[in-house]
Amino acid sequence: MPISTKTFNDQAIRGIARLSEQANAFQEQIATGKKDLRPSQDPVGAARLSSIKEIQADLRRFTDNLGVAKTRLGLADKVLESVQSILIRTNELAIQGANATNSQTDRQAIRAEIDQLRESLIGLANTADDRGQALFGGYVMRDSPFVQERSGAVRYEGDSGQTTVLASDRLMIPTGISGADAFMRVTTDDGPVSIFEIFSGLSAALETADQATAALTMQSGRVRIDINAPRTPQRHEITIHGPLGSARISAELMAGAPEALVKAINDSGTGVKAVAEDNGSGLFVEAEDGGEFGFRDYRIAGLTVASSLVNNGLIITAVDAQGVATGTRRVLADADQAIEAAIGQLRTGIEHLGLQRARIGAQYNAADIQSEALARKELLLAETRSGIEDADIAEVISKLQSLLVNRDAAQQVFAKLSQQSLFDYLR
Repeated sequence: MPISTKTFNDQAIRGIARLSEQANAFQEQIATGKKDLRPSQDPVGAARLSSIKEIQADLRRFTDNLGVAKTRLGLADKVLESVQSILIRTNELAIQGANATNSQTDRQAIRAEIDQLRESLIGLANTADDRGQALFGGYVMRDSPFVQERSGAVRYEGDSGQTTVLASDRLMIPTGISGADAFMRVTTDDGPVSIFEIFSGLSAALETADQATAALTMQSGRVRIDINAPRTPQRHEITIHGPLGSARISAELMAGAPEALVKAINDSGTGVKAVAEDNGSGLFVEAEDGGEFGFRDYRIAGLTVASSLVNNGLIITAVDAQGVATGTRRVLADADQAIEAAIGQLRTGIEHLGLQRARIGAQYNAADIQSEALARKELLLAETRSGIEDADIAEVISKLQSLLVNRDAAQQVFAKLSQQSLFDYLR
């Protein structure tokens, strides 16, 4: 193999360069505190570090998701707390309005405040989160899922979906409840009603308090009953009491057809008898011995809250033996037309919101627990990562000093040898 001075010099220079490169690598480790984990230097360490970085990136995404969930859940709880406060205030006003000492003018003033509280309630139901997405819209993220129609009724344009975020590889955490659950499904004895319907019903009950009654008792005598109902059959239930006791009766009634109610009264066994008016739509009712009788807890199928127009009910008028009116007409309306019924529904609404807040609280706690679990996992990963990539500074400095000594010695040897040529040694 031919040997020349140039070959010798090149080999020496490359060797010194490698030593300098290693020295630079050690100096970088001292400056950063990290090992050289390039795949060419430490393939096993590089693979482990890459895996840990991927897991940490996933944990950061899960943590960010939980932050979003906790923000939305916290905001939802605050909104429902405000809604509860509105219902509690409305309940106080309703109790005040139910006081018999109030005039209709007083009730109208109370009604005005309740209507204003209802407007505030709609605004709260349409609250958006910090990203502008509806808080109670379900999967529908539009700004205002609750839309007030010209009639005053509130329509829900969201859905019953429950938004969630990924909090781990397999765990989904809810970020709130839908507007349908929060506001539209208050369970009452008459079926589900919305919070907005309860407010509308209370307002209507205050408006019609002097037009209708929920119970009526006659000390004696005879009454004429006219059925104020639509042309389609509708189930009516009422408690009737007479000399022989009380009974709950029901009949399918429609305008101009009193026969079903006549039969139900005569079959009640209460000592109250009824007879249909000749060629008319009404009926006459009286106790068999001329004693006391009455009606209460009147229920009409399909009516769940009070109406501002009392279109359905029984119109009762005291009459003499010839059927001539001897007193004023009284409207016996569905029991939900009474202010007291609206108060009961308000209290049910307050309880309903309490349950919804409990659901949100449970979801928030689940998110909080998962956040703590992720924090612990992140800490363990950080410790493991530190063990892989953190350099032992004392060891690196020792290696660097040894390497610098070797490099300096090699440079000195090369400098001395490079002053002579190969022919000097051959002579």
